Amino acid sequence: MPPETPLSTERPLLTIAIPTFNRAVHLAELLAVLEPQLAAYPQVELLVSDNASEDTTPQILAAAQERFAAQGIPLVIHRHAVNVGADANFVSCYHRARGRFFWLCGDDDLIVPGGLAQVMPHLQDATGKPAEVDLLYATSYGFREDYQCERQTDPFGRRFHTIRSAKTFSMVVNIMFTFISGIIVNKERLESLPHEDPTALLGTNLVQLAWSLPLLLQHRRSIVLWERPVAARQGNANGYSLGRVFGEHLAGNLARLLPGRPDLSAPILNFMLRRWFPSILLDVRSAGNETLQLGEAHSALRQTFGNNPRYWLFTYPALAWPLPLARLYTRGTAALSKLIYMAHLPGFWRKQT
Repeated sequence: MPPETPLSTERPLLTIAIPTFNRAVHLAELLAVLEPQLAAYPQVELLVSDNASEDTTPQILAAAQERFAAQGIPLVIHRHAVNVGADANFVSCYHRARGRFFWLCGDDDLIVPGGLAQVMPHLQDATGKPAEVDLLYATSYGFREDYQCERQTDPFGRRFHTIRSAKTFSMVVNIMFTFISGIIVNKERLESLPHEDPTALLGTNLVQLAWSLPLLLQHRRSIVLWERPVAARQGNANGYSLGRVFGEHLAGNLARLLPGRPDLSAPILNFMLRRWFPSILLDVRSAGNETLQLGEAHSALRQTFGNNPRYWLFTYPALAWPLPLARLYTRGTAALSKLIYMAHLPGFWRKQT
């Protein structure tokens, strides 16, 4: 593996960091999609942190580094001597990233062609200086086989919104704060604010909240990109306990990172219970996936959300009712959830020209 050395002493505008482990095929596809995009933006650093992969990942990275260097594309590769775990690898990416802005991208997700061109104008002003943007939410669409054939666009024809209210931004992003590939953070500003080191969240499977929520707490101005520049691969879920991570751990991290601000944390938790969990649970049950123990999930979620009526009204039926009835019921509650979501965000649904 080539030595890990930055290609320039000047701080990049943006670091795209890819934590990877034993996903050589997916990583190669992501690098291939990024390569022509990065050629147009020399102020973007690409960092790959290999978590001691045992497949052909090192060979793919060595070839990519040689190819990228020929085009002047900054690519930094770090390889851990042993597998340090997903959380610690995410934190390693954060600490090693030199960019003023930081974008952690899953190795099985894709920044689609044209996606970087949608992002970059919002990270710098007309003079080329870093923009005063705290967070940028890059919306996404799910795909299973071919990201191009399955590509989706915003149904309302929106391009982007600038948001100055932290509460509004929390309502728009909601549970997607936990999706690593969808949030770009102003690392330079975060470094100037009081905040815990991300290592404090190791073991929660949600360390990514350590660099986004402090900026939400001290929010000035953020951007929502509606054009779906990210394609999120479906069916590659990690083997963690869904109930525990999105119950005890998520609620605990929100209380820790957004102290005294239920107006910011409640939209995240309530949307998860109304819409995200029912959808995930029905997908798991329909696929016959036994990796999620439904009884264990109910126990973990009830312990955290048993006093929240949304758990019993929206999540529990998808978890425990007979599958045909749960599907029918959840279709109705999904429509209700959508109406609730739109009612709380008036003015966000008009087509932009």
